[in-house]
Amino acid sequence: MTVAASNKRLPAMPRLAEFRKLYPLTVTNFGALSDRESWLKRVWELDARWQEAMERGEGTAKEVVVRGAPPAGIEVEDSFDIIYAGGVLGLLHAAVMACRHNRRVMVFDAHTVGRTHRDWNISDEELTEFERAGLFTKTEIEAAVMNRYTGGFVKFHDRASRVKTPPLWINNVLDTALSADKLLELACAKIESYASAPCRLLNNLRFVRAYVESHRVTIEVQETNTHHGEGKRRWFDARLFVDATGTNSFVSRQLNDGQAITHVCPTVGTVARGFVRGKNKDAPDAVDFSVGEILVSTADASDHRQLIWEGFAGDPRADDYTTYLFFYDRLDSPADKSLLALFERYFESLPDYKRPGRQWRVMKPVFGYIPSFHARGFARRKVTADDRVLTIGDAAGLSSPLTFCGFGSHVRNLRRLTQLTNRALDEDALDQNSLAHINAYEPRVAQMASLAEFMRPTSKSEPSSVNETMNAVMAALHEADERVRRELFQDRMSFGALKELLSRTARLYPRIFQRLREHLGARGTLWWLAGIGEAVWHERREQSGEAENLTEVGK
Repeated sequence: MTVAASNKRLPAMPRLAEFRKLYPLTVTNFGALSDRESWLKRVWELDARWQEAMERGEGTAKEVVVRGAPPAGIEVEDSFDIIYAGGVLGLLHAAVMACRHNRRVMVFDAHTVGRTHRDWNISDEELTEFERAGLFTKTEIEAAVMNRYTGGFVKFHDRASRVKTPPLWINNVLDTALSADKLLELACAKIESYASAPCRLLNNLRFVRAYVESHRVTIEVQETNTHHGEGKRRWFDARLFVDATGTNSFVSRQLNDGQAITHVCPTVGTVARGFVRGKNKDAPDAVDFSVGEILVSTADASDHRQLIWEGFAGDPRADDYTTYLFFYDRLDSPADKSLLALFERYFESLPDYKRPGRQWRVMKPVFGYIPSFHARGFARRKVTADDRVLTIGDAAGLSSPLTFCGFGSHVRNLRRLTQLTNRALDEDALDQNSLAHINAYEPRVAQMASLAEFMRPTSKSEPSSVNETMNAVMAALHEADERVRRELFQDRMSFGALKELLSRTARLYPRIFQRLREHLGARGTLWWLAGIGEAVWHERREQSGEAENLTEVGK
């Protein structure tokens, strides 16, 4: 996730002694890192950008997309078909556009293009989309695979829960661990070696502003690797600008009148070595390199949040094991959303989840703000584009929060999104209305987003309410087909399957309707039902289209 732009200069970063006083566990556990202060700065900077965005409040946004020509007298260094801000998910999109569709692209990042502070988990089925998009071969993908699991499970704390259920096992979901850096490094190499037109990958440039004219968009950037004063301003232009800067996207915030997201998952964790190993069924606090832990809670809600763990093994030979701690929340809740504060809680609580051995040490911190957007009304739709401007990935923020990462959604939609982008360039259909159709939104995502509401406590909730409700849903899923379990976590659940899931949950746990009213309210419940109706309509259209295609094939 790349930190978004800001014209406002951040205050000076605290010194290490100040960090140690405020976040002693974090500083101590980062101590094995050769570049500890650099990592602390990255987390602090993301926290500061987030706080800056939140302090602006709803309905306010800086103007970073400007209608009209750039300032007179500037020197445009180079011209491209597409310029991308954000060198992670944006890089994957750019690589397809350059290598498959012969587009001249530029990718820049505030830090390093092709480097991220997260690794990725996905299924083998979804990985085939890279092949279908023409980006990676099966052999190339395999080189980035660190581990495959026999399965994964979900288990919520049930000590105070009226509903108790064993772990819910799921196959072919988040069961393949990838080295994100290897995959992104390969994407960089593809652009540099195989693109038919000269492309550029530029590090240490922060997005400042986009000047949109009828025939082009000019991008103003600022160098970030300077230690003295303001970094140098530079300008480039293109036919299309793609913003992939992540949750804190100032472009997305402006396009949505200051309301780019409604919910968020503050997420922290580590890639570490030295956990005590064992089989999960015998020792739940040991790490099992053959199993993925998709959602696990070890305590009830407190401090206005329900903390949830994820555990994913990397390469067993390297002993790399990734653990995440996060919570799902509304933007306007009183819960502390600081990543640095959450890191302190992570290191304090980690032994309750997985047992560090005597040689345990952090290899890399992982962190970010994962966005979610709940549409409340047909007029309150997420805006993902403007004239010659398109947002993708977490900047668009249209993936289901149940997947807790935009990577899976981005991969599932990569071939379709790049084909549509190429068509828009071919047809010069780069106005807002045309570009608005190029996003990863699926009507089923809206109903999954409302289900995710059950994963946060409300002001009226008992501490055990989240775990109890999720245990009821998991108990209902135990009775469901394996396919339904898988589709729930891949934004693919049909209306019929959702209806059956809710019906089974209600039979096991009649309080589910009370929980629904607590979380969504009367109006929110109506809009949720309206969203379900929209999903049904789209399903029928898809089925009708498939039937017509089969008829044409049979003629």
